[in-house]
Amino acid sequence: MKSGNKVMALVSVVIVAFILQVVLIFVDHHDSPGKAAVEFSKAYFKLSPSMADRLCSEITAEEDGSVVSDYINRMGEEARANGFKPGWMKMALSHIELKTKMINASTAEVHITCSRRRSMNLIFGIVAKIFFLGETHNVNETLTVVKEADGWKVCGQPYSLIEG
Repeated sequence: MKSGNKVMALVSVVIVAFILQVVLIFVDHHDSPGKAAVEFSKAYFKLSPSMADRLCSEITAEEDGSVVSDYINRMGEEARANGFKPGWMKMALSHIELKTKMINASTAEVHITCSRRRSMNLIFGIVAKIFFLGETHNVNETLTVVKEADGWKVCGQPYSLIEG
């Protein structure tokens, strides 16, 4: 009889854990200025075209939306000029800290501090992290985030995305 109680307790714990996971997944889908800044920053340093999803319409409307592709091409040229493939310029972020200051209901400033390390592919990033290989660079930036119809978007002059 005691083993039956143990099984019921275990089943109860598994059911509660599953329900908690479902609730946490739904809570995570809530959009916020911090989430927009982190998603944009990760895509920016990974040289992912998906960074355009988190840019405000003011930036993407400029130059027929080629701001992102121009930046990725610029990074590729810089890598080739240094004798590397374009993938060499990819960085992974870690130890991300945010401070959000709401300016008004639809505008916020998000100060992001984090570390970035070269991560041209998944294996390189894991090995570099485990064995403390490669340089770690600090990121210390304030991003302006505005609320548009489809969520929070990064505006202004994020990092060196737009070069004059």
